[in-house]
Amino acid sequence: MSKTFRFRLFVSYAAVVFFSLGLAALSVNRALTAHNTEELAASLRAQAALVSARLDAAALKRGDAASVDRLVKELASNIEARITVISASGRVLGDSEEPYAEMLRLENHASRPEIVGASGGSAASAVRYSATLKKDMLYLALPMAGKDGPSVFVRLALPLSSVEKALASIRKALLFTFLFSAVFAVLAGLWLLGLAARPFGDIIYASKRFAAGDFGYRINARASGELGKLAETLNSMAGEISAKMSELEARRQELEAVFFGMTEAIIVTDEKGAITTMNAATERIFGIREAGARGRSVIEVFRNAELSAMASGAVSSAAPIRRELELFTPVRGGFRVCSSPIMLNGRPAGSVTVAHDITDLRRLENMRRDFVANVSHELKTPLTAIKGCVETLIDGGVEDAEHRMEFLKTAERHAVRLENLVSDLLDLSALESGKDRLDKTAVAAKELADRAYSGLARAYSLKGVAFANGVPASLTVSADAKRLEQVFVNLLDNAVKFTGQGGRVEVGCEEGAAGVKFTVEDNGIGIPEKHLPRIFERFYRVDQARSRELGGTGLGLSILKHIVELHGGRAGVESSPGAGSRFWFTIPK
Repeated sequence: MSKTFRFRLFVSYAAVVFFSLGLAALSVNRALTAHNTEELAASLRAQAALVSARLDAAALKRGDAASVDRLVKELASNIEARITVISASGRVLGDSEEPYAEMLRLENHASRPEIVGASGGSAASAVRYSATLKKDMLYLALPMAGKDGPSVFVRLALPLSSVEKALASIRKALLFTFLFSAVFAVLAGLWLLGLAARPFGDIIYASKRFAAGDFGYRINARASGELGKLAETLNSMAGEISAKMSELEARRQELEAVFFGMTEAIIVTDEKGAITTMNAATERIFGIREAGARGRSVIEVFRNAELSAMASGAVSSAAPIRRELELFTPVRGGFRVCSSPIMLNGRPAGSVTVAHDITDLRRLENMRRDFVANVSHELKTPLTAIKGCVETLIDGGVEDAEHRMEFLKTAERHAVRLENLVSDLLDLSALESGKDRLDKTAVAAKELADRAYSGLARAYSLKGVAFANGVPASLTVSADAKRLEQVFVNLLDNAVKFTGQGGRVEVGCEEGAAGVKFTVEDNGIGIPEKHLPRIFERFYRVDQARSRELGGTGLGLSILKHIVELHGGRAGVESSPGAGSRFWFTIPK
């Protein structure tokens, strides 16, 4: 409370009240003391005149101290004051308080203030300390006129203690009045101060509410004048701030939604290069938690000098920096990075770095280039063969009865291959575009495998390859029957192509909590380990010449993988050269 405006105002008010009343009481006390002293002096003057009339003029003229002293002591019995008779030269001729012998030894009184004052011919008084009586005394000297001025002085002295006794009762009343007035003034001041300070309290309370962010609170403007205007101004200010805060909050939420919803990684740093915030995409792409990165430098968190240089360079140059970077840590990939400065009052106060992951884009571009090259190559081979056969027939081969059928069969074989290639490309394009919707039903997996085998039975029979279907007849899965049959056809076709005479191909399955895992296992030539990671890529062949000779397009396994993934499953292969291959895929429940 000692620090409040109300307390300081009260202390100032109380100080003024006590000072004013104290000054008034002191003035009254001095006035009463002076008045009583004057009255006492007047009484002494009258008594001094009476004493003067009783003195023996002859004894005074002779300077007979013994006679004068004896008369003074007689007169003092009827007067409370001390009587002293002093000659014009200052010699004491009589004193009512001192024995005669002691009186004769009293020092000269000519220099006493009251004697000096009375030397002018009129009574004079003085208040001073008496060295003889050891107390404050009121002295009044009355001159007795002679031919050449005062002949003697009659001096009366009265202790001031009598004045103090007279004033004691008055001072008590004065003190009581002073205390009563002071208490009343303080209590009245407190009440009035409370009334006057209430608007201040309302304004202070409202200011605290505003400082805490409660701009909906309003001051009850009970005061008039300047305080009323101040309350109205604060209410108006709070309304405007509330509107601005709501607008800023809406903008903040919009920016926050954009910031955290962006798929690009965003890193914000201060002017010293320390990370202040990151979005969720940064955490997801780089595997770095914002809480652990905040307050640390870019190079300390990302371990990449180029990325750090771009962030600091944007601050130092106050201009955006754009570059494509190849990162190896904390993740490996290509990124298109842009670092821009954050300008505050015309000077850089930090940077915003946006990193767009172009790893998949580059991979897709490479895949597109490879796809175009592969398609061109795959199409060129049958087209060249067909063109050659046609040109041969045109140039006279039609007349060659012995070889023309061979040319026609070659052209037909490559036309069929070209037709299969185009068909697989269209099928793969439909699967990758996502436009091909699955028509899932409960299908019997064993029946689909048997149906796929029946279409390839002649190929199995020609090579003497045994086929076994180990899928239980009761097993049903939720799948697109046509697509699932295509998976079995592709796997069984590959198995018979790369299995030698007298080999064996077996279809099996394993049921689990997550779904069913189907396997197609053969004891053919197998696949070298280095080719396994790429076996499901488009146009990828382990043995290019053998695959084309067997009529493969190089798209069967890629189509298989897309069909399985559309069902929510996965596909894989386990193989060793000379030990056969085991292809598998899963269908979730």
